[in-house]
Amino acid sequence: MNSIFTGTGFFKTVKTAVIATLFISLFAGVNTITAQVNTKEHPMFMHDLRHSGRSEYHDAHIIKLKWKTITGSEIWSSPAIGPDNTVYVSSTDGNVFAYNPDGTEKWHYRTGDELYSSPAVGADGTIYVGGKNKKLFALTPDGKIKWMYFIGSDVYSSPAISNDGTIYVGAWDGKLYAIQSNGTLKWSYSTAANILSSSPAIGDNGIIYIGSQDGRIYAISEEGRIKWSFMTKAKIDSSPSISKEGVLYIGAHNGILYALDSNNKGKMIWTYNIGSRIDATPALSSDGTIYVGAKDGNLYAINPDGTLKWSYNTGDTITSSAAISADGIIFVGSWNGVLHAISPDGKLKEKQNVSRFPLLSSPSIDSHGTVYIGSTDWKVYAFGK
Repeated sequence: MNSIFTGTGFFKTVKTAVIATLFISLFAGVNTITAQVNTKEHPMFMHDLRHSGRSEYHDAHIIKLKWKTITGSEIWSSPAIGPDNTVYVSSTDGNVFAYNPDGTEKWHYRTGDELYSSPAVGADGTIYVGGKNKKLFALTPDGKIKWMYFIGSDVYSSPAISNDGTIYVGAWDGKLYAIQSNGTLKWSYSTAANILSSSPAIGDNGIIYIGSQDGRIYAISEEGRIKWSFMTKAKIDSSPSISKEGVLYIGAHNGILYALDSNNKGKMIWTYNIGSRIDATPALSSDGTIYVGAKDGNLYAINPDGTLKWSYNTGDTITSSAAISADGIIFVGSWNGVLHAISPDGKLKEKQNVSRFPLLSSPSIDSHGTVYIGSTDWKVYAFGK
């Protein structure tokens, strides 16, 4: 959330409030298979374990519509892209959809309840996604159920897959869950409030980071023990992003972007007061610039020292988290249904009036420079040049 919710916390909070008024595995004895991801494509929310949002590919464009396809309901999740360029999207109609690069449907799998969690694709092609029916699903590349784990609480957070194959995901009961790749529980860690759309990021040191609506950012070891936490005194639905140097960035409902030293017990390095609620997850460019959108409709570019580089007004609320091409173009959606492509200097390069409905999904970029995004108009869109 998404973060979604993919960085779409406050819109989702409203819907969740309205909506919200023993399966360990289908196959006992399934062998553990390493599920680490290949980030040459865009296999998970925010591209990689550190949530950089940064693609390895140049020359991404949104000049023309390549294709669009309709699902059965709103799309809040962000597309994931497999190693063969299959596009995976979850919809609030309860289906996980797999599309070929030309937009034809490969398969869909019905989970039985609404999906807000973005899919994550393991190195072996397994697709993981959480559901409102309190389950984490593992699907085979051909769309069959591999296993499902009954978490016991709604899952809006998007999964992250560590290098040892452990799947980490947050849940509405306030717990961070660690599920082994055979569908059994490794451990869970309780925060002091709900986890809505904040999705776990994993540092190069293996530490798992996640935000909670109790206002804290948590750093949890691979064994499920607390390393440190940092209190923001405001609800967090944004997901953390981590630089190569170990600086953790996260936004909060109080409109403040935090920069913390993950290698020094979360010591605060700086804060930048945007002044408007932040639900999106910060994206990190190769030069260290941090890009994050806010409720006021602005995409902010913050220098690594915490000073403002520029801001770009999209015209409506941003809960979509940005994707960055290898040549530095920033792609982000807004609630007016417009997808923006912004140059590193803050100037508009391209834009698409995608829909009359909000874009809550975060864009993804494939190896051909195609940009994918979901919409609350029920459709998945693919743009190129």
